[in-house]
Amino acid sequence: MKDLLFNPNLFFSEKSKNEVSFKYPILIVLIYSIISIGSSILMMNKMKEILPLDGSSFMSTVIVLGSVIGGLFGTFIYWIILAGIFYLISFLFNPDGSFKRTLEFVGYGFAPQILGAIANLFVMYYLLPSIPISSQNPQLFSESFAQALANNPLSLVAETFVILCLLLSANIWVFALVHARNISTKNAILTVGVPVGLTLIYQVYSLIGGLT
Repeated sequence: MKDLLFNPNLFFSEKSKNEVSFKYPILIVLIYSIISIGSSILMMNKMKEILPLDGSSFMSTVIVLGSVIGGLFGTFIYWIILAGIFYLISFLFNPDGSFKRTLEFVGYGFAPQILGAIANLFVMYYLLPSIPISSQNPQLFSESFAQALANNPLSLVAETFVILCLLLSANIWVFALVHARNISTKNAILTVGVPVGLTLIYQVYSLIGGLT
């Protein structure tokens, strides 16, 4: 794990000598999705207070199941789509490597985002109980939640940490593509920089919006 985070070039160089295996990438993505689901469940459980009491028990069960199923499928689909985007963009640089290897190596890049998901979960757990909610005025909750995120220093620290985790993931993905697609580091940076750069712009914009 140390090499994956801080010396991904060596990590993937060693992995390239082995057969394609999805054991650890699936485990990493699964852990990331489970922690992310935890944040969604906290939010949904708070939102169920808007529902009438006679339907809250049933709806609570539906909400939790929906969050779990949607979170699991959504995260794994995101992994496949992201790997596909990297795979297609890298065609610009005359690559030599399979999609299976690309998918495997891109999965390892989600490891730093586990830490980011933990930070988000902690913020949700800390902030949600203090936010007022009313069945007569559901919009009040979304407004109060947005204001709490904007005004709480803990939230801003967590958002900054999530951005740093994404940057660390991007660094891992660069060397993942170097070895999965047999392209230069420069071309791998260009490949990763397109989708990750757009995501970073959005996250930084959101962070600046919160600060202002």
